[in-house]
Amino acid sequence: MTVIQNIVTTCEGLGDVELSGTKLESAQRDLLNISWGDLDQHVAMQPAAMAYFGALKKEAKRSLDAIKRAHDRWEKKKYAEARVAVESGTKAVSSIKVEDVKARFIIDNEDEIEKWDERLDKAQLEYDTLDVWMEAWKQKSFSMREYVSIDEDERFSGSSSMTTEEKGGGERRTRGGKRKELSEDKISKVREVMRRRRQRQEQQGKN
Repeated sequence: MTVIQNIVTTCEGLGDVELSGTKLESAQRDLLNISWGDLDQHVAMQPAAMAYFGALKKEAKRSLDAIKRAHDRWEKKKYAEARVAVESGTKAVSSIKVEDVKARFIIDNEDEIEKWDERLDKAQLEYDTLDVWMEAWKQKSFSMREYVSIDEDERFSGSSSMTTEEKGGGERRTRGGKRKELSEDKISKVREVMRRRRQRQEQQGKN
């Protein structure tokens, strides 16, 4: 297998990556909630999630583009056939209007047009859904960065759960436990930072 094939296979298998027993492919909302489960697991999962859902989004975009190209070829062919049909029904070719050809095109292909519309709408919906989902994961990345920044500030100020333990004559810094849950206070701080940033961006946009 080539490197590209290996990467494709790896990305396809990333859906099995779990957070507290919940797989990425389940697309459950708890996966985006950094106050649920262990923060270290959220951090470890993030690259896999971005690669997995990013690959799905790219695949959906390619599928949508392929359908659009196929529809464009079909439409041009049927439009040409409609023009020939209209021209064959009159001797005054110069008097033929674009509206006449469009009307004939719709009349002759109404059922197929509806089928194409359904295919295009479905492909667009799949792409838009994955696009929104990816934006949510990008927002999660930002939220985690803000939380880590706040947590580091607290550690340096001596208010975190980090403790100093003596072992073998040396010092070792450890966390207060295996699971590191987010407090409501820290979540509120992250949200406040995000709110202020959005306000600055909106203000800059107005200026």
